[in-house]
This record gives sequence, C-alpha cells and structure tokens, in this order.
Amino acid sequence: MKKSQKINGFTLVEMSATIVVIGIIGLGLIMTLRTTFLHYSTDYVRQEIRQYGNIVMRELNEKINNAQQVSFGVHQNGFALIQIWDSSSNPVPSETIRANSDEGILINNSPLMGGTFQLPTVGRFRDNDQHRVSLIDFTWSQETDPRPSLNNFNNNMITIALTIQLDSDVLTDEETVAEEFYFSKSVFVANNYIQTL
Repeated sequence: MKKSQKINGFTLVEMSATIVVIGIIGLGLIMTLRTTFLHYSTDYVRQEIRQYGNIVMRELNEKINNAQQVSFGVHQNGFALIQIWDSSSNPVPSETIRANSDEGILINNSPLMGGTFQLPTVGRFRDNDQHRVSLIDFTWSQETDPRPSLNNFNNNMITIALTIQLDSDVLTDEETVAEEFYFSKSVFVANNYIQTL
C-alpha cells in the first residue's frame, strides 16, 4: 500500500495569492484611513469656525446690552462699525468694534477676549494652504415696519450678521471648494430706546 505524503507549508502559488490579497486589503485600508482623516481635518476647521462665530455673537450681544449708548455705522473697509459708550456723558466711545478680513472681529483694534480669541486662520490642518479661513462680511441692519408708531422701536432693533468663508483644497480634485458660515443675532438696544422716549 502506498502512503500519501503530507506536505507542510504553502506552495509558491498560494504564497503569491496570499501576498496579493493582503496587499489589496492593506491598500484599501490605507485609502479609507486617509480619506477619513482628511474629512476629519475639514470638520475640525468647520467646528472652530462655528465656535468663533457663536462666541462673537454672544460677546457682541452682551456688550451692546450692557452699554449706556451704542452707535452703528460703516467702517471705511465696508464692514460694520459699532461704537459703545459705558457712560453717556463721555464724548469718546469706550469700545470700538470693527472687522478685518484677515483678523476677524476687533475690539479697540485687538481680537476678542483681551486679544486671545482670534479668527481661526491658523491652527491644526491649516498649514500648506489646505484650509483657508477669512471673514467676508460683517454688517448690521435695522428692523423695518410700515407702522409709524413702531419707528422708535424698530430703529433700536438691530440685527448683526457675520459671514466667514472656508476655502478647502482637501479631496477636491485640484479645485478649491468654498463654504460660507453665516451667523446672525438680533439685539434690542434698550438704553438707546429709553433715551429717545
């Protein structure tokens, strides 16, 4: 009787097939992880923009509500100009709020929160021009109503709007994708209203 010989190990064909399959799986895994990481980087920058816009709106609302007098105008660069007086007897405003497309919202020519909170133009995932953040609009507007009895009220109901743009070159096939983030807040300037009664 003939005994069958048992061969331990892989044949050359089996080993080649295994290497090819592992290589395909590895390449797919690497491409998936790369895509996930690049999407994460864009989402991270988006989150910082949303945080910045929300904090700006909250800070401006608080400053306007606590002011004795507020004046709204337009700066020479076309963005809104808001002047705030802590005391209505003082001829010079205590704070001047304006905007710059590169620096964001400035209070007395410094970023918010004592110069520590800036437009997120620098930070993680913004090197090599992958993500570029800029402020493209900062405006204010008054409410309108055809009823003359509400004229004084409407003159002191102000809507502040902020638009920030994110230009991204990540996973875009060599094209720049622009996204706009819009923030707005309506503020009633109570002390201005009281002074006009």
